[in-house]
Order: sequence, then C-alpha cells, then structure tokens
Amino acid sequence: MSQEARISSVLLLKELRAALGTFAETAARALEEASTEIQHTRQWLEEDGYRHWRTQVQVRTERFARAKIALKQKEVFDRTLGGTPTSCVDERKALKIAEERLREAEHKFHRVQAWSQRIEKELSDYRGATQRLMSAIEVDIPNARARLDHMIAALEAYLALAPPEMPRSATEKPEFDPVRCGEAPAAGLAEDQSPGPQNPQERAEAPRETTPLPRGNEAPDMGREAT
Repeated sequence: MSQEARISSVLLLKELRAALGTFAETAARALEEASTEIQHTRQWLEEDGYRHWRTQVQVRTERFARAKIALKQKEVFDRTLGGTPTSCVDERKALKIAEERLREAEHKFHRVQAWSQRIEKELSDYRGATQRLMSAIEVDIPNARARLDHMIAALEAYLALAPPEMPRSATEKPEFDPVRCGEAPAAGLAEDQSPGPQNPQERAEAPRETTPLPRGNEAPDMGREAT
C-alpha cells in the first residue's frame, strides 16, 4: 500500500470551507425571512384580521338594522300624513348600501376564518419540507467544516515537515542543451571531433598532409618508370 500523500492544493479546501459557510448563512437568512413572513401573516389572520372583521360585522349589522328602522318609520309617517305610502327613495338606497356592506364584512370574516385554518396546514407542510435543509445548516455543514479544518491543519503540518526539493548539482548536465538564437547545432560531429577546413584551398591540401609515405620512407624511382 502506498504511503505517499497526493496533495494538489490546500487552498482549494479552504475555498470549499468558505463556500460552505457562505451557503449556510444565505440559506439560514432566507429561511428566517420566510418564517418571519409566515408568522406575521398567521398573526394577522388569527388576531388582527379576525378581530377587525368580527367588529365590522357587528358594526355593519347595527347600521343595517337602523336603516331598516328608518325606512319603516318613513313609510309609517308618510302613510299617516298623506294616507298613501311613498317611495322613500333615500331610505331604500341607504338600506341597500348598509346591506351590501354587511354582506361584505360577513364574507371577509368567513374568509379570515378559513385562511386561519389553511395557514396552519401550509405551515406544517412548510416545516416538513424545510426540516432537512435546517438540519443540514445546523448540523451537517458545521460538521463538514470541522472536518475540513482538521484536514487543512493536518495537510499544512505535513507540508511543513516535508523535505525541501534538492537543488541541481553544478556538475550535473542538463537534460538538453539550449540552442542560442541564430545558431544551429553541428550535426554528425562527435564531442572530440573538430569541424573540417572551411577554405577550398585548405580542403584540397588536406589530403596531402594526411596521405602516408611509402613503406621504407623511400621515394619512387622516377627513372624506372621512364624506361
């Protein structure tokens, strides 16, 4: 089993830890804002809205009753004085408006009661849906960040104890010889071989210098060749 630690970058672990913290803060803030809005709506439905429309039903019921009495009194008064009933336009119009306002208050009061029951169910469903996210924010993410802290500390301690990289020896040859700009390497030459003569005359005289003398160091007999 290999005992080597493969470490690419401790910085990535630190960035992951910071990202988890940012996500947890953002998600917790969003859940808190949603929960606050739900509580405000619930409170208004169960307290403010309920009391308001219950009071409106009572007030408008009394106004409707007074409008009916006013219409009845007008009819009796006109019949007594004139002997015939009158139209009582204004009283009938006031009674119609009072009745419409009463029906509106009763309708809204019943809607508030219905929504008060509905919001309890919606709130229960919301809490069940966000329970896993809340558990992750409160438990899972802090545990993950703690594990990352231990990993980062262990890796930094390991890197602090790791031996530094050995410098290259002065006598060590490089893996390749760099070619200077504007020059090409001499191909086909050994390390201890020098390049041949560059002048044409030197190239013509070079074989003479390297041609070996006849055996015995004696010049050939020119007279024998002539005969």
